[in-house]
Amino acid sequence: MIRDKILIDKKDKTNKIVDNRLFLETKVGNNKNNKGVNWDRGEIKSLMTVVLDTIRRRIFTGEFRPGQKINESEVAVNLGISRSPVREAFRILERDGLITTLPRKGSYITDISLKDLEELFEIRKILECFALDCIKKRAKKSPEKIQSMTEELNRNLLKKHDPLSVISGFHYNLVELSNNSRLIELYKILAVSLRRYWLIYHIEKGQRDISLEHHQEIVNTLSKEDYSYAKKLIKRHFKYVEDVVRKQIKKILYT
Repeated sequence: MIRDKILIDKKDKTNKIVDNRLFLETKVGNNKNNKGVNWDRGEIKSLMTVVLDTIRRRIFTGEFRPGQKINESEVAVNLGISRSPVREAFRILERDGLITTLPRKGSYITDISLKDLEELFEIRKILECFALDCIKKRAKKSPEKIQSMTEELNRNLLKKHDPLSVISGFHYNLVELSNNSRLIELYKILAVSLRRYWLIYHIEKGQRDISLEHHQEIVNTLSKEDYSYAKKLIKRHFKYVEDVVRKQIKKILYT
């Protein structure tokens, strides 16, 4: 379990929070029933994945507050592991925009704001609606190819993978259908900042099924070459997602 720094009181063996710095709690001791860290080995590919997934979850639920310092060395020491897997986890967290590392100052949980959310979704709406305009033009020249790609979008939606991968992959693939290299590059840059909000959205119960329903409707509309209505559906979906994430951000920031 990841939590604030822990101190074991020698008298009563109780855990006490002593400051805000991040530590990973481990269950190591002389208890003969204690076999070390209680990880589900069947679901874990590496210790780096353990560190990564746990920190992510604590960030998205607001347990780790925006702006809070997170120390790589302390995480490694408290786990009893080398810094290498922790360092790799930090690199991925920074790539995903979840932590920010400042020279000579250390790493911090990246700040989030309602303004940032609003601006990102405004840009996202512009880019994906423009992608639909490009797809429409392509469809006039090669309708069979676009139809085939639309069917592939549908097949990917039906696969039982991680919902984040399925849904974010849908939007990547939709933009790639535009065949506009500059648009695709812009969307990739935007997606780095969007990823945090996608993950916040998907921690809410029931959102997976709602998202799949929205995207299935978009695919069905594309297969009918009704691009105008597809735009309306995408805008409606974005508004829904933004509203869900906004509520979660308010919980993180104000509770």
